[in-house]
Amino acid sequence: MSGEERKDEGEGTAVSTSSGGLNGLPVLQRKAYEPVVLPTPEQILAAQFWDSCPVKSVIAGALGGVMGALFGAAFGASDPNASLAVTENQTLRQQMRAAFQPAALRQSLTHLRARSWSYAKGFGGFGMVYSGSECVIESFRAKHDVYNSAAAGCFTGGALAYQAGPKAMCFGCATVAAFSVLIDRFMDIH
Repeated sequence: MSGEERKDEGEGTAVSTSSGGLNGLPVLQRKAYEPVVLPTPEQILAAQFWDSCPVKSVIAGALGGVMGALFGAAFGASDPNASLAVTENQTLRQQMRAAFQPAALRQSLTHLRARSWSYAKGFGGFGMVYSGSECVIESFRAKHDVYNSAAAGCFTGGALAYQAGPKAMCFGCATVAAFSVLIDRFMDIH
């Protein structure tokens, strides 16, 4: 076995099994390390800016608003209450002609815009409140765990149900906290 070399899988160091070592023990070769590169002051400031709670909250609100607008457009386009009044005597061809008249198109676009704006405000507000509260709670606790999601969900559910009264706030707190924990657990699995 003199002169053979094998490579350890875990550490990446070459081990020589030749009899040249002290008392027949294997001789380890030195491992090469890369130098540590410290971040510049600009990189540190940029990281602090993007990790701040107000920035995270605004980004979550904006992305929630975009997602809400898309959902509103999708659900508003398929809303049966927004369609024009159809008489029983009209054929399909007559109904299609009536639907593509300029007045009908304006009415449909107005309904679509209102539905998109409504969904955008709801999703944006939810994203902003949830993300901001989770960031503040995580900063205060100095831990990253499922309890942050539960507390942020409870705060968000209660805050969004404020106008409906204390019972609705308790129900909102419990449901959004449970949903937040379920989503957090689901995302940890994958």
